[in-house]
Amino acid sequence: MHSGQTIAGKYRLNQLVGKGGMASVWSATNVFTEREFAIKIMLPSVARTPEAARRFMMEAKASARINHPNIIEIIDVGQAENGALFLVMELLSGVSLETALQRQNPPMTIYDFCLLMLDVGRALAAAHRSNVIHRDLKPTNIFLHKDRHGIAVPKLLDFGVSKFLEDPNHVHTIAGTVLGSPLYMSPEQAKGESNLDGRTDIFAFGTILFEGLVGYRPYDAPSFNALIINIATKQPRSIDAAAPHLPESLRQLVKDCLVTNRKKRIATFEDVVDRIGLLVPYLEHDPRRLPFPGGRGPSIDPDATAALPALVRPSERAPALMQTTQRNRRRTDRMPKPPRTSTALLLGALGALSLVAIGAAVTYALVGWPRRPPAVEGDDTAATATVIAPPASAAARTGTPANTAGSTAATLTDPAGRPSRGNARITVLASPGSCNILVDGAARGTTPVVVDLPAGTHDLRCEPPSGTARSATIKIADGETARYRFALE
Repeated sequence: MHSGQTIAGKYRLNQLVGKGGMASVWSATNVFTEREFAIKIMLPSVARTPEAARRFMMEAKASARINHPNIIEIIDVGQAENGALFLVMELLSGVSLETALQRQNPPMTIYDFCLLMLDVGRALAAAHRSNVIHRDLKPTNIFLHKDRHGIAVPKLLDFGVSKFLEDPNHVHTIAGTVLGSPLYMSPEQAKGESNLDGRTDIFAFGTILFEGLVGYRPYDAPSFNALIINIATKQPRSIDAAAPHLPESLRQLVKDCLVTNRKKRIATFEDVVDRIGLLVPYLEHDPRRLPFPGGRGPSIDPDATAALPALVRPSERAPALMQTTQRNRRRTDRMPKPPRTSTALLLGALGALSLVAIGAAVTYALVGWPRRPPAVEGDDTAATATVIAPPASAAARTGTPANTAGSTAATLTDPAGRPSRGNARITVLASPGSCNILVDGAARGTTPVVVDLPAGTHDLRCEPPSGTARSATIKIADGETARYRFALE
């Protein structure tokens, strides 16, 4: 292949972007539409193996099945004139998460990192719901793409070694290759177990969290074989010892992802996303940054330093992201499309809200909220508000008693400290979809909304884009943090 060559009669190759063990990647232009793409072309030396060709095409199948905004989109597949298989993908601009973690100067904040990983977790939750396991999750397969607004959007790459749970042929391997990167491999992968499930991705996710937050990985060894043995037989390094300054809830999440016995590990990415989503609002104003890898000082890398220009204060990026994020959430969740809101109206509405409401609206724009089915559903004729209680494990760790003042709210520990004396805090959600929230008659933004308010009794109203509005009354005690979910039609 060479620059200027046209393949399949319509894709003109521009320049080589990269080359790996299985394929080369080119930037290309459709000669009819003049739209630019990335084309991944399978190397001839690899294409001779039928199993390698099957895996190459599996990437397209996985992307089409999942169809998530944080997973790279495969637009077309085909065969070049010389017989080489190729995938046509969206053209990304930016750097990998690995580059950002190693060379971003100054490093991203803990808050920014958790926001990015929340989107990665949401993408993996969608993949697992589609019965697709990635099996090779690592920072080089997480690309921080700069969208049209200049905002870094994580894109999950390379489903070439993914597993379809219903595929009876998923255990086929290529002689001399390893499924998954050993640096982020789960113990069950290291042991060569064939019945892998979504929990192997959760372990890799926890390894990436550990590496970003601490500056080194939970496992290391001088050789490949030694690393595999360590992962298969030993416990990971303790994040409590490595980073005691981090919020306890964040450290506990990492530990729960890195449980070596997968039966005791976090079971689903919905749980992972839920827990990070609760942490993010309290990390927003935390100025602490990630450590440089291995404790070394900063390096000068203009490309990496400029890779994430959109990691700025949330109030500066909310208007540009609001409509795009809502559109992506609707497409992913297959929800009906509500009327579009202009940027001017959004700016006006944001200007009228309090600082806390702005922070809550931005959290939704950047993070969204997990579309987790309510624990209890109301019926169409009764109030359909649903209370989600904190996980029993969280209550046991924090020692926080359940709310006994009424059945309308459940207390949660605030990772960044409790509300000030005489005040309380509530997070209001809606599922499925979203709604505008009014607290005591005052507009507070679109769910999820985090509101600080005086302790006592308050009226909530949920006004969805279509359908019936919902109302509820809550009672929150002094210093409590509550979570309330409206169940929509």
